[in-house]
Amino acid sequence: MAAMKNAWRTFRNWRRGRPFGAGVCTLLAGLAVLFPPFASLKLGDVVITLKTIGGISATVIGVVLLVCGGAFLMRPQFRLAAGIVTLLLSLAAISAANLGTFLIATVLGILGAALGISWSPTPRTEVAARRRRKRAAKRGAHENSDEVEPSAEERTGEIPPVRTSVRAGGGDP
Repeated sequence: MAAMKNAWRTFRNWRRGRPFGAGVCTLLAGLAVLFPPFASLKLGDVVITLKTIGGISATVIGVVLLVCGGAFLMRPQFRLAAGIVTLLLSLAAISAANLGTFLIATVLGILGAALGISWSPTPRTEVAARRRRKRAAKRGAHENSDEVEPSAEERTGEIPPVRTSVRAGGGDP
């Protein structure tokens, strides 16, 4: 039982360190695009196949979507490039691969791309600390405690830009 708990904890930590949902959605989209060119559906005595020239483009789109899904899972630092490619291919699949495999793959691909592009590698501890500070401020406990919320400069380590205003016309004020 302890080994199972440890394995689940290891998987959970691995999953949280990457855009896992984006990878799963993108892999499912790739499989959905690859399915129709190679499958045949049998309804009684009738066999339905979708073997056309579109099968070549569906194969290419499906394989590249699988590669992007793998990139989301194995190399999270490529999430932006993989997300953009996934988004473009999901939209291209509408016209090139059987209406985006009947829009299932297109929706999964767009969802995966959005999840991948929006994912942030911010550690969970920083996010949790920020939430605790917000909750404490809402309850008013922040005023009663000795803990002072860090300023924007302290949190990011950067000095905020100075904002200036320029008047149009160039004359004296």
